[in-house]
Amino acid sequence: MIRSMTGYGAAQRESDQVRVGVEIRTINNRFLKVTQRLPDGLGAVEVAIERFLRAGISRGTVNVGVTVEPRGPAARVPINTDILAAYKQDLARVMDNVAADALLALPGVLGSEDVLVTGIAGLQEQIEAAVSEALDQLNRMRDAEGEATAKDMAATLDGIEQRIAAVEQRAPAVVDEYRTRLRERIGAMLEGVEITLDDQSLIREVAFFAERSDINEELARLASHVEQFRERLDDAGPVGRKLEFLTQEMYREVNTIGAKANDPETSREVVEIKVGVDRLREHTQNIE
Repeated sequence: MIRSMTGYGAAQRESDQVRVGVEIRTINNRFLKVTQRLPDGLGAVEVAIERFLRAGISRGTVNVGVTVEPRGPAARVPINTDILAAYKQDLARVMDNVAADALLALPGVLGSEDVLVTGIAGLQEQIEAAVSEALDQLNRMRDAEGEATAKDMAATLDGIEQRIAAVEQRAPAVVDEYRTRLRERIGAMLEGVEITLDDQSLIREVAFFAERSDINEELARLASHVEQFRERLDDAGPVGRKLEFLTQEMYREVNTIGAKANDPETSREVVEIKVGVDRLREHTQNIE
């Protein structure tokens, strides 16, 4: 079953030391593009997250957001006591007392929150578990949307096949009507003139028209593309690019049919087929 490229998944993990939250959003893209937003100091986790995402997503723009909230003792910001002692020693030479808040504001006294984040035991494992759960939710949503899209595309294919059948049924009548119109026009032109209509010439002209307007091959190829498209809807794995290619081939055949048919009724059917193919093309741009 086909899978949409659009979806959302979220998960979280909590412990006494930390709360981890993960959100994954995806939209359509011709290739796979991953953007991660992690707290500073967790660059090493990006590789693991990338591995998870590439295993579960083959195409689309993927935005991943990871939040890490330390709890308990891990929530405090460490004080660099060595740097603080050096500041106090230097300041003692020029003043007697220095306020504590002024000391804490000096560069380097307060340690980085990154030190605490990276020091939380099992943090990477918790992030990976949250990413895995969020990815599962994301893909369930993308599968559900893909199923709905497949039903709509199948209905569109039914309509296209009905139009193809109508054009096939109409094709023989186009040549017959051309023969009748041609005979009537020539008869009107020769009325009152002592020239007889040469049946052989008429036959040659009608045969030339029939050959020039023959659309049987294009109809057969178009029907084949529609059948292949329908079969791909049940394939496992990414099929978006295959379906996109098939819509391009459908356009090619439909345009040729419209150019060769030279018939108003056929042209109307061709317009409706193009509308259906365009609907399929829009869907393929959001299929993985």
